[in-house]
Amino acid sequence: MKLNIPKEPKDVKDWIRTVEAHLEKSLDVNWENMNVWYGNKLSKYLWEHWGEQLKSQGYTWQIFLRVLKHRTDAVLLWNRGKMKWDDLAQEFINLVEGPFGKEIVARYAKK
Repeated sequence: MKLNIPKEPKDVKDWIRTVEAHLEKSLDVNWENMNVWYGNKLSKYLWEHWGEQLKSQGYTWQIFLRVLKHRTDAVLLWNRGKMKWDDLAQEFINLVEGPFGKEIVARYAKK
C-alpha cells in the first residue's frame, strides 16, 4: 500500500482553533487533546483520501480512529505551527502502514 500526502486541510486547522477559542477552560481537563479530535474533522479528511486503500488492508473507520489517536502529540504540534503538514501526514502514513497499524488491524478486524 502506498498512501499519498493530501493537500493540507487549512479548514480543519481553523476548525480546531475555533473549538479552542470557544470552549471554557478548566485546569482539571486536558482540553488540547480533545480539541484536536473534536468532531473528527481531521480523521474524516484523511479517511476521504485514504479510506478505500485502507479498507483493502482490513481497516474500518473505527480501527482507523483507534490508530490515529496515537499521534495526538504530532497533531498538537501541527496545530501550533511547530510541525509541517507533510511531516504530520507522513507520521500518519508510517503509523497505518507500519507494524503498529498492522497489529491493530489484526487485533480488531472482523474475521
